[in-house]
Amino acid sequence: MTFALFREMHSLTPLSDSVPLASLDVSLLIPARNSGHALEKTVQEAHRFLSVRYPGAFEIILIPNPALNPPPGAPKDESTEISESLSARFAHVKTVRHYSPSGKGAALRTGFLASRGQWILFTDADLPYDLEFFDRAMEKLRNGYHFVTGNRRLGSSHFNVPVDLLRLAYGRHRLGLAFNQVVRWLFPIKAIDTQAGIKAMSRDLAAKVFSLQRCPGFFFDLEFFLTARCQGFRHVDLPVTLYLNSEKSTVRVFRESILAGFWLARIWWLHRLGSYGRAPRRRGVLARYRNASFSTRLFLKARWHLTPYLDMAEHLPVSGPVLDLGCGHGLLAIAIALDAPDRAVYGIDHDVARVELAKNAASDLPNIRFNVGTMDQIPAAGPYSGIAMIDVYHYFKPETQEELARRAFAQLQPGGTLLVREVEPQGGFASSWNQWYEKLATASGFTQADKAQLHFRTTRDWEDLFKKAGFTVKSRRCGSRLFSDVLFICDRPRIEGIEASP
Repeated sequence: MTFALFREMHSLTPLSDSVPLASLDVSLLIPARNSGHALEKTVQEAHRFLSVRYPGAFEIILIPNPALNPPPGAPKDESTEISESLSARFAHVKTVRHYSPSGKGAALRTGFLASRGQWILFTDADLPYDLEFFDRAMEKLRNGYHFVTGNRRLGSSHFNVPVDLLRLAYGRHRLGLAFNQVVRWLFPIKAIDTQAGIKAMSRDLAAKVFSLQRCPGFFFDLEFFLTARCQGFRHVDLPVTLYLNSEKSTVRVFRESILAGFWLARIWWLHRLGSYGRAPRRRGVLARYRNASFSTRLFLKARWHLTPYLDMAEHLPVSGPVLDLGCGHGLLAIAIALDAPDRAVYGIDHDVARVELAKNAASDLPNIRFNVGTMDQIPAAGPYSGIAMIDVYHYFKPETQEELARRAFAQLQPGGTLLVREVEPQGGFASSWNQWYEKLATASGFTQADKAQLHFRTTRDWEDLFKKAGFTVKSRRCGSRLFSDVLFICDRPRIEGIEASP
């Protein structure tokens, strides 16, 4: 075991061979080790699923990668023989053997080099995730995202677990949370689940990631997240449905704990050296307000550092027109415009002075327009691919809030996104301070609204409101710990008439 462990600490060498061009729509990569028992059912279900959606334009690549030095007495790994048998029986299924170096990450790279799909999909050989994830992932990829990952820790994810495996599932969940805490402390990765075994990505991202990949084993996922972030590829995570039907796992905790320490340190060092690229510089937003008054610049600086504008912008589609309602000084709108220069951005606010300041700050940006107006004065550039309403909903009466949600749904393209940030009123001290701040801002005249007309809702109430309007909704904490802000990512379904997800 010691020699095999040492071998998995060797880094992969960078790719020098050119990557084949895409000639199919989709390639589904399935690495297989000690999983021959599950492969036939997996291939049957995946083949049926892809045949309906991409008839004749998909491939399933099975990548058997038996352990180079299996433990004494271990049963024979028949993944290779079964994979080749399935390739002979099913059209569009092929086997690509992986020999060395050992590890899931290295096996996936071998499979990718043999792939021809425009979109690259991964899943595990025992098919623990519902394939419906790929329908929603492809919608995101077609809307301009490059990297879509499963997230088992979203509130809308579902676990199907037999009673006798509940203890195992809970243990894995706690271990995953602890690992993610370490990852987020070491790296600029905000995802709360990096290790889910189902992912989808553009071929461009896959080619870039595999060309830079160093880790052959379980921690290759971190390199995907780092490369995507550092090189400006857009990422989004989606809920999953997970089926846990067996205690069998190819992950050995003690062994992986040793490898974790090594690879976390190794990947951290490579990241510090810039091996995965340098993050795109979009921090010049504040510099655009250099001619504003000192008090305004001080406020904008505080606002910028307390509000994750760049992170919020990543939830909006990268193509099509975007509307920022209640844009204020234009911080978010300018961040969106800089993030995707080919995207048209429109900012609307009722405060004349702030709109003028925003116009001056964006005077050199041809893809952004600011105008004075109310919520009823919507530019005629719609339907929009994205609408942002950050910290503005609570200024309206409940019935008006409901009307705004319905109007936003009607003004969005199918597949478009409404982005809303609001205060959680039941968040303890942070919530009380947050609401007091809003009331102080209105009472002092800094925000032009009637302090008696502030209407807050709980997170659950906001989610219900947006679902009633027809959206599917995800919510997450958003902002400094000084405040209790929650971000709502509300998607209009691409196919009209489907029921909003819970």
